[in-house]
Amino acid sequence: MALEGNAAIGQSGGPTMVINASLVGAIEAAREIPQIRRFYGAVHGMDGVLHERFIDLFRENDELVEEIRYRPSAALGTSRIKPDEADLKRAMKVFMAHNIRYLFYIGGDDSQSACHLLSELAKSHDWEMNIIGIPKTIDNDLVLTDACPGFGSAARLAASAVQYVSCDAEAFGNCEVVEIMGRNAGWLTAATALGRDEPRDGPHLVYVPEVTVNPDKFLGDCHSVYDEYGYLVIAVSEGFSFAESEIATTSEKVDEFGHTRLGGVAEALSDMVEEELGVRCRFDRPGNMQRSFALAQSQVDLDIAYAVGDDAVRRACRGETDVMITIQRKNDDPYEFECETTSLSSVAGQTRCLPDEYINDEQNGVTEAYLEYARPLTTPREYYPSGLPTYPRFQKFPIEPKLEAYER
Repeated sequence: MALEGNAAIGQSGGPTMVINASLVGAIEAAREIPQIRRFYGAVHGMDGVLHERFIDLFRENDELVEEIRYRPSAALGTSRIKPDEADLKRAMKVFMAHNIRYLFYIGGDDSQSACHLLSELAKSHDWEMNIIGIPKTIDNDLVLTDACPGFGSAARLAASAVQYVSCDAEAFGNCEVVEIMGRNAGWLTAATALGRDEPRDGPHLVYVPEVTVNPDKFLGDCHSVYDEYGYLVIAVSEGFSFAESEIATTSEKVDEFGHTRLGGVAEALSDMVEEELGVRCRFDRPGNMQRSFALAQSQVDLDIAYAVGDDAVRRACRGETDVMITIQRKNDDPYEFECETTSLSSVAGQTRCLPDEYINDEQNGVTEAYLEYARPLTTPREYYPSGLPTYPRFQKFPIEPKLEAYER
C-alpha cells in the first residue's frame, strides 16, 4: 500500500535547458496519485529544505505548469550545497515536521549522493519515506544510464556554436579555439563534431579530458590542418591538459561542492596557436549558454527529461526507494527509450568518462560510433527535421588573372 502524506522535490547543481521538464513530469504524475496530499517545491534545492522554504506546487495553474516545461534553468531555483551530517539531520526534522513521505531530487552525482545519505538516515530515524533521484547533467557523466537529461540539448548548442564560428573562421582564414564545459568527461566537447558535414568543416581538432596531449603533437596537428584548409577550429574541454605543460587553466577558487573552478584553457591554447602559426587566433567560451539556451532544446531530450520525472513519482508510490531513474535505449532504436532504475549507491561519486572506442586513434577527434550515439539525442524541438543543418559552400570557379601579381 502506498504511503500517504506529502511529497517534496528540489533541483540541484548546474541547471539544464530541460530540467523543468523533469519537474513538470513529476508534478503531473503526482496530481494523479491520491496518496500524495500536497506536493512541495523546495526553493533553491537543499537550501530550501534546510530553511523550510517550500511552495505548494498543486496550487499552480495547470497551463502555467505546462509552460514551465520549456523554461530553461531551474524554475524552483538551484543550489550547490553539499550537505554535512548536521544538514542531513536537519533535513530529516523538516521532512518529519511537514509529513513528507516522498522526496525527489533532480541533480547529478553529488545530488544522488545526498539522496542516498538521506535514504539511509530515514531508516535510522524510523521514518518511512521513499526517496528517488532524478538524473540531470549536461556533462552526461552519470554511470549506468544511456544518457542524462540535459545533455542532448547542450550537445546541440555546443555543436551549433562551433559550426557557426567555423564559418566565421573560414571566411577570415583565421584560427579559433572554443572551450566547452566538461571537467573530467568529454561527452559534450565530443558533440561539437556533430556539426561537421565534410572533412574541411570545423571543428578540425577535438580534445577531451580523458586524454593528455603532447604539446608538440598538438602544434603539429594545428599546422597540418591549417596548411590543408587555410583555417583552423579547435574544440577543447575545460578540463583539458597537456601531458607536460606549465599552462595554467584552473583557478585557486573552488565551488560549493569543493571542485576547482575551471576556465582559461581556450585562451592559453589560442596564444600558443597564434605564436606557432603566425595567424590570428580567437577564442570563445559559450559558458552558461550551454545549459540555458532554450532555442537549442532537443525534443528527445525534453521527452527523456519529462519521462524520468514522471517515472520517479510513480515508482516511489509503488514503494521503490533509494534508487535513481535511468534511461535505456529500446530495441536498438536510437530514438526510443525506456526508464529503468539503479541503486543510488551505485551512482554516487562515480563518473562515466568517454570510452576509448569514441575517441579516434590520433586522440584529436571522435569516431563514427560516438556520432551514432549522440546524434539522436540532439533531435531539435521544431526548427529542423533532424540533426543539425548543413551549410553549402560556393564551388569557387576561378577567373583567370589578366595582370601581373600584385604585392601589397
